Amino acid sequence: MTRLASVRSNSRDGRLVVVSRDGRRYLPGPVPTMQVAFEQLDQLGRRLSAIVAALDAGEGELLDNATLMAPLPRAFQYCEGSTYLSHMERNRAARNAPLPPGHGTDPAVLQGHSDRFLGCREPLLLGDPEWGLDLEATVAVIVGDVPMGVSAADASACIRAVVLLNDMTLRNVIPGEYAKGTGFFQAKPQRAFAPLAVTTDGLGAAWDGRLLDAEVRTWANGELLGTLRTAVDTAFDFPDIIAYAARTRPLAAGTIVGSGTISNRDPSAGFGCLAEKRALEILGGQPPSRYLQGGDTVRIEAFAADGMSLFGAMETRIIDAAADRQSRL
Repeated sequence: MTRLASVRSNSRDGRLVVVSRDGRRYLPGPVPTMQVAFEQLDQLGRRLSAIVAALDAGEGELLDNATLMAPLPRAFQYCEGSTYLSHMERNRAARNAPLPPGHGTDPAVLQGHSDRFLGCREPLLLGDPEWGLDLEATVAVIVGDVPMGVSAADASACIRAVVLLNDMTLRNVIPGEYAKGTGFFQAKPQRAFAPLAVTTDGLGAAWDGRLLDAEVRTWANGELLGTLRTAVDTAFDFPDIIAYAARTRPLAAGTIVGSGTISNRDPSAGFGCLAEKRALEILGGQPPSRYLQGGDTVRIEAFAADGMSLFGAMETRIIDAAADRQSRL
């Protein structure tokens, strides 16, 4: 298993490191940055294997998660598809809104910001508590170069690694942007990532070439919000989304492709976001839970069948921007 991370350096892209299986030690990577690694990954196999062998033999420096950036601290492109239909169905049912055309037969894919991602311990600055900040547990893949017009059958070979992120959303900002008919932009604050990117050849039974098979747990302020299966209740898989995204243009190596919010139809599994929890509360005639506020903490982590933490944990503390400014005066 090749586990990659980016350590802080004097560069905005950090410094690539290879992390031991137990997540405790690291050695420098064979190229300077994660982006370069994904551009050259097919040629780096032997060098990466030698570094992993050295880590397995006990070599390496102790890893401090506080020094880690997002695996790709910034990317040329981020896009995601709505893989789990129950996420949209619940949210739209709660506000009595129709489902979009092609729901369930055609992936709904959107493009998002990618100029700066948060690391696994970085806080998120919330400008206004009334914006309705929500978490969104999301699996994503990082691809090599993808040719335009690639088929879903061939797209799997373009996937190089898998990551876990919190694709946070400002729910109360969305309606105003949707009304303009251009999608949303301000409704997406910064995304936070778990510390590790894991290459597909090292995920074993947790990766079938199409989907990650893992249990993702979400917590808000220490309370378990969801225990979700990533390979359950999916209408589309990653090759489907990649083929859709590359229909009219190629995708550059290092592009991140997300699954959309993980959502299981069985309500006993809990939730990967607060919006779905609120939707079921509203439909059940109950007062909805509040969204995230300054001082809150979100934790997200994915586990393999044997209990191994696949990507490490991300824990994001929410900071009220106004209170933070006042404290600095």
